[in-house]
Formats: sequence, C-alpha cells, structure tokens
Amino acid sequence: MRELLNKVFRLDRLEPKRRFTLLLILIYILSFPLVMGFSYLILKQNAIDHVYETGRLYLASIEAVRHYVSEELRPRLQEELPKKFVREGMSRSYVAGAVARQVMTDLPGYKFKHASLNARSPKNRADSYEADMIRQFLENRDLKEKNDLIERDDGRFYVIARPGTAVKESCLSCHSTPEAAPREIIEIYGAEAGFYMKAGELVDAMFVYIPVGVPLSAAAKTVTYFMAIYTVFFGTVLLIINKRFGWFYTRIESDNKMIEEINSEVLNLNREIEDIVAERTMSMVGLRVADRVRNPITVIGGHCRQLLKTDIDDYVGGKLRDILGECKKMENMIADFDSLLKSKRFQFKREDMNDIVKSTIALLEKPMKEKNIQYSAQLYEKPLMFNANRQLIRISLNHIFNNAIDATPQGGIIAVSTGMRGEKIYLRISDLGAGIANDDINRVFEPFYSTKSRSGMGLPLVRQIVLDHMGEITIDSKEGRGTTVELIFPTRWREQDMDAPNKAQAL
Repeated sequence: MRELLNKVFRLDRLEPKRRFTLLLILIYILSFPLVMGFSYLILKQNAIDHVYETGRLYLASIEAVRHYVSEELRPRLQEELPKKFVREGMSRSYVAGAVARQVMTDLPGYKFKHASLNARSPKNRADSYEADMIRQFLENRDLKEKNDLIERDDGRFYVIARPGTAVKESCLSCHSTPEAAPREIIEIYGAEAGFYMKAGELVDAMFVYIPVGVPLSAAAKTVTYFMAIYTVFFGTVLLIINKRFGWFYTRIESDNKMIEEINSEVLNLNREIEDIVAERTMSMVGLRVADRVRNPITVIGGHCRQLLKTDIDDYVGGKLRDILGECKKMENMIADFDSLLKSKRFQFKREDMNDIVKSTIALLEKPMKEKNIQYSAQLYEKPLMFNANRQLIRISLNHIFNNAIDATPQGGIIAVSTGMRGEKIYLRISDLGAGIANDDINRVFEPFYSTKSRSGMGLPLVRQIVLDHMGEITIDSKEGRGTTVELIFPTRWREQDMDAPNKAQAL
C-alpha cells in the first residue's frame, strides 16, 4: 500500500507538512463512503428493530383476542345459542379485525390482515404476496414467523407474518359445507367461500404491515447530518494541524535531519574503524616480521664480527665483510621500518568521558531497540576530563557496546557507570549475557583469536587504543552470568606513564 501511494503521489518527494496533509485527505476520501454506509446500516437496523418490537406487541394483542374468542367466548355462545351464529362473538376474524381497527387509531399507518386462501370476507382474501407466504407456512409447519421489507403502492412496509391455527373439528360446524352451516353465515357471507375445509388444514395467516418509510427517511437524514459533522471535523483537524502545529512539522524535519546526520556519523565511524583495524593489523604484522628478521640478522652480524677478529685469509675476510655490510643495511632498514610504524601518533586533547559515552550510546539506540534492550546509565555528576583522542575512544566504546548488545538476550539490560578513583577515571560496561568461557577469557586480547566468525582484531585493537591512552582494561566474566568490562585512564599523564604502552608492546 505504501509503495503504491509513493508511486502515485510521490510522497517521498514531499515535505512532511504536505505529505501529512495529503494523507489526511486520502484518509477522509477513503473513509467517507465506508463511514456513511456503516452508519446508515446501523441506523436502519435500529429503526427496523424498533418497529419490529412495536409490531410484535401489536400482533401479540391480536392473537390474544383470537385465542379468547376461539377458546372461551365462542364455545360458551354455542352452548347458549345452538344453531346460531353471532358474528360479533363467534368469528375470530371479525373480532380480531375490530380490535385491530381500534388499536390502529393510536398507530397510524399500521395495517392488520387475517389473510386466508379460502376467506368468506373479500377483505380477508389473501393477495399473491400473502398467498405465497401461507404456502410457505403450509410446506414448513416448523416455521413460526417470517419478516420482510416490501414496497407497495401506498409506501414501504416491514411485514411480520405468522401462521394461523389449523382447522379444528369444532370449526367444521361453520366451514364444512353450506348445508351444515348456520343460516346467519349464509345470509351474511353467502354460500360460495369459506367452506369445504378439513380438520388439521392450514388455510390462513396473520399479517402486520408496519410503515417504515418515515423511520428510514429519518435514518438517512441522520446519516446526512453525521457525515456533515464528520466533514467539518476533518476540515477542522486539517486546519488546526496546518495553522497551529507548525512546530510539529519543524520537529519532524529536524528529527529527520538528525537521523540522517547520525546515520552519516555511524557510517563514517565504521569506515574509520575499518581503516584503523587495517592499519593496526598491518602495524602488528610489520612489527612481528621486523622482530623475526632482526634476530637472525643480529646473530649473523655478531658471528661475522667474531670471525673477523680471528686469523683468516683475505678472501674469507672479504666475504665476511660483505656479509657484515649487508647485515648492517638490513638492520638500518628494519630500524627505519620500526621507527616509521611507531612514529604514527594520534592527536590528543582534554575530553570528557561522560560526553563520549553519551554520544556513543546515541549511535547505538537503534540496535538496542531492535532487541528491546534497556540501558542503565549512572554517570559521574561532574565532567571526567582526561587526555584522549575522542574518535579512538568512541571506536573502542562502540566495539565494547556492540559485544554487549550481541551477548544480551531480548529484553535484557546493559549497565553503564563512570566515576573517579583518586587521580584516575573509570568506565564500567556490564551485561547479563552468556558470558565468556574460562578457556577463552585469557585469550580475548590475542590478535586474530575469536570465538565467532570474525577477524579477532576487535578487542586487541581496543586494548592497544587504551594502552596508547596510558590506560588499563580489564574483563570480568562468568559463563552464563554476564560480562563486565572496565576501562581506567589517568586524568593527567606523568612521565612514568609515557613508557607504559611501549612496555606493554614489548611484552
């Protein structure tokens, strides 16, 4: 989705303010039909639920009247007036219709119909829609109710239909044949309809028609008002963001610039690390080669000098002097090479250890967030000033911190603390990772030795940098319990400190 938006609208090329504005407009355009559709469906369903409850109560009252006529009033009248038909007390349809008409005075627009496939009264005769519904009740006797939303000439109605009562034996006295029916029925309805029914047969159903045009129109109008408010809301938000939150866009732009600067700084730092590692590696290799060559040259030269002091012939003496001359050339060459390697010194000045630690941690926030690692920093309350090459110290700390991040599990903690001990400052970095095995702890500063698939020059380089700063580095690690690295530096260099790196190098 993001790639599609970038391709269509060129979001990457827009400044944050315009990009955010465009995204808000797109959200509004895409959400408008969805919000409108869902809102209308919800309001429509609420309106239908309301009219259904009203219609259900209305139908329940009609059914109660029919039941009373069928089960109580008609049997009693038949006992008192045998062979007589009193429509106002014996006809369920008539009594229910009369009650319905009275109730409808308080429910305008509502319609009740006791529809039958074989109705005596024309007004109760089922139309095509009602006849189809009755047939469905006939085919499925377990179906107790059907609801529908229909359009008619006089409006839109929600229909509740329920099956009537199956014909009983007691009903056949009026509905079997015209000859068996009471005289009053023939006089009122005629002998053409409402006869020849059978016991158990289902021929009718009750229908309530509830007008829903008004509530549905009200729902549509409410949605219109709501969408107008929704539009005004989006417009207001857009206006406020553009007018009142200029600082927010400025902050985004400044954060983007800062991220780009940090990325550039990290890239430059990695390049410097690679250059320094390569330089230090070459220096160590060069010094080792020079040392390996110097010893045999010195031995050869010494033997030549001893032999020249003995009584030898001129030819052999000439050859020995040639050999001795070449040895001197080799010794001078090695001395020059050694001086060249040792002469490369970095510029030192007074730096604050706390400031270096903060700037280094800032570069490592991203890898720590990726592993959900927290860090606890307890830095000395005052600046910890010492003679240092800032970039070299940052390179050392970067390597130590990366080792700690690699060793720390997801959700772990890395603790950092700085302080003073007499005339020295210290930096302690601790993790709760896997730790270092006892067999490896004494070899971590050996060049080219690594427990991982790496060059093995990281910690030797860190140690060399620390020594160049007249400092000390110690590692305390317990397998399975974590590792603590401590760096100690003098606040001021003394003359005796200046020889420490050379002595360490010689060792």
